[in-house]
Amino acid sequence: MAHPHPHPHPSSAARGVLLAVASLAVFAVTLAPRQLAGPVRTLVMDLAHVFAAPLVEPMTFIEVESTLNALLFVPLGAAVALALSRRLWMLAPVLVFCASFAIESVQAAIPGRVPDVQDIVWNTIGGIIGAVAVGIVRGLWALGRRRS
Repeated sequence: MAHPHPHPHPSSAARGVLLAVASLAVFAVTLAPRQLAGPVRTLVMDLAHVFAAPLVEPMTFIEVESTLNALLFVPLGAAVALALSRRLWMLAPVLVFCASFAIESVQAAIPGRVPDVQDIVWNTIGGIIGAVAVGIVRGLWALGRRRS
């Protein structure tokens, strides 16, 4: 007998691709040499001011940068949570923290890059947001399935 509602969870292959894309994006942005990362960072900051001016204009540079750090890690947190089982998704923020810690440690060896503990904090906050979003959607889906 077929379920009345299709299963919303992506296949394990799709989850793997999502995790790979999110990871590669984070690593490209965070581990690129300053010569490459600098212009991209400037472009992103300019775009933030153009498209989100009411939000970013009252913010300091550090606040905008911290927010962008968090936003960069939201997809990674979500992808890690999706890659884990429904019971283990809560480990995603821990894994994102470990990835952020590793990234900041590697940055110390990249000329022009400066590791920062605040980046680890904001990256982890982004990972938590992504993971919690996945946890909420999964919980709501399970609740809906039980009711039907």
